[in-house]
Amino acid sequence: MKRLWPWASYAVLLALALSLGFAAESDERVSSVPRVDNPGPLGLKVLHTYLSEAGFDVRVSADGLFRLTRDVKTVLIPAPTAATLDDADVEALKAFARAGGTVVVLLPRGVDLGALRDFLGVKGLAAVPLDATARDPAGATLTVVHQRGALSGVKRLRVGQGEAMTLARPDAVPLTSPPAVWWLREGRGEVYVATGADLAQNGRLDLEGNAQLWLNLAARGPLWLDESHHVARAGPRATLSLWATLLQLAFVAALFALSSGARLGPPREPPRRVHRSGLEYVEAMARLTQRAGVERELVEALRHEVRLALREHLGLALTLSDAERVRAVGAQLGWPRADAEALFGDPGFLSSSRRVAALEARLAGRSEATRT
Repeated sequence: MKRLWPWASYAVLLALALSLGFAAESDERVSSVPRVDNPGPLGLKVLHTYLSEAGFDVRVSADGLFRLTRDVKTVLIPAPTAATLDDADVEALKAFARAGGTVVVLLPRGVDLGALRDFLGVKGLAAVPLDATARDPAGATLTVVHQRGALSGVKRLRVGQGEAMTLARPDAVPLTSPPAVWWLREGRGEVYVATGADLAQNGRLDLEGNAQLWLNLAARGPLWLDESHHVARAGPRATLSLWATLLQLAFVAALFALSSGARLGPPREPPRRVHRSGLEYVEAMARLTQRAGVERELVEALRHEVRLALREHLGLALTLSDAERVRAVGAQLGWPRADAEALFGDPGFLSSSRRVAALEARLAGRSEATRT
């Protein structure tokens, strides 16, 4: 009985290993990501193995399109869904094509195309009628109407789904009927556009002329298979300047809390405000005008105001002389003759202002007495 325990434990471990292996294999076979390490029907492992075994240079990169080298002749973008191509990626593709390279873009279905939409001029969807076969019950056959470039010697292609993207660029040429594969000129190079990774998938590579398409492209030179967009991009890392800004904000917040929360000494009484009198203000203005040399003009303006006030309150015409006004003021207001003469003869602005103020007060009192 004791001898059976080691064999039983080995059997359990073997069963566990087999179950884990089958589970991992089943996960790979149901994966829909078109990667070269995916052996399922939707993967690209067969394409990579087929071209590599045929002696072609096939390079798989997950580092991004900025790693492209000059000896690469064809770039394949296999329907990325985890991360969209940004403006920098599209500019890298444009530069590569304009230098004479070939770009093959397999557009993903049901996701945001990002910068690819504007670059390719994606307009909408076109219906592709399905025709079931024994090996591909959910696929459609495309007839090649322009056997040129990468489609030389290819009469038909096999794809899946029932819809394809249409391009609105004026230089876009449909290569198949229905129009599911398009061709664009970009500088000295060219761009091939199709919907989905159907043309490169393991399950359809040996159907119709799909394999011949990739043989034609691989024969041009090194083929770059981009897998950098099959992995979601990480968010931006905090830069040194951001950390410095956060530390500055924390320091300012701490300083504010310390300054507002604790006093450095007993509170002081608020300073008392001493209001100046109006006479001090007038004297200051008088000294300012005297230093500025405009006292004569101001005195003459005061006398003009006096003449207007006397015409309004006493009815003295402006054509009278100042001597006649002096006699009228003395007679009607009872002012001493010297004070009345000073209204029109005092050269000082401050003293003239005081006399004018006294005259206005006398005139105002006389007018009030007259109304009552």
